[in-house]
Amino acid sequence: MFDALKRLIDPDHVESDDARVLLAWAKAEGHAFKHVKGKTGGGHVVEAAAGWRAEWGSSQRPYIIGKELRFRAETGIPGDVQMILVSKVLAHTLESDVFSRFTNAMQTQIDNTLPDEMRWLAMHPSVRLPDESVLSRRFALFANAEPVMTHWLDADTVHALEEAATSWWSDSLVLVVTLNRGILTARMGGQPLENAQLKLVSALFAKLAARLQVVARLVG
Repeated sequence: MFDALKRLIDPDHVESDDARVLLAWAKAEGHAFKHVKGKTGGGHVVEAAAGWRAEWGSSQRPYIIGKELRFRAETGIPGDVQMILVSKVLAHTLESDVFSRFTNAMQTQIDNTLPDEMRWLAMHPSVRLPDESVLSRRFALFANAEPVMTHWLDADTVHALEEAATSWWSDSLVLVVTLNRGILTARMGGQPLENAQLKLVSALFAKLAARLQVVARLVG
């Protein structure tokens, strides 16, 4: 009751420093900011006029500890297209985890309790990235629809990814970009949040999502 009363008096009231950073960023960018309830404590949602949204709350993935920040956007890409883009360092870590679970349990098939994207590392072929690029040296792309990925990785998209790779998307950053059921998602740790980080990641995500929406019209 008291929480509801506080939200009525101050609808933008937040409890943590990270949530305050998220709120300040949302207001500065002109995005809508909302509170959401959940079984694990709830969180916050930021909705952009461009159609994508950011979600902050408890982690939904074993490879992200504590709070998780998710960016999500509908792309219009057919729902059966699956993709994961990660740094090679993180891909190796996730693949090692999958292998460890597989061998420790002496299983004969991939564990269905694993997140989809972790299973895709073993299931889907690697998509070739532009030669002689930072992208090809440091990142790995796996997908079950290479033609869609080829359309997606036009010059502007590659340039945006290269800029991120040479400035803020380091090998130590846990950031996983996936496409599944037509939804583009970027997942990363949500603690601590920084305004500069939110600006950089959201700008890249918006470009990646916008390009996929164009590709959806091309392949549709």
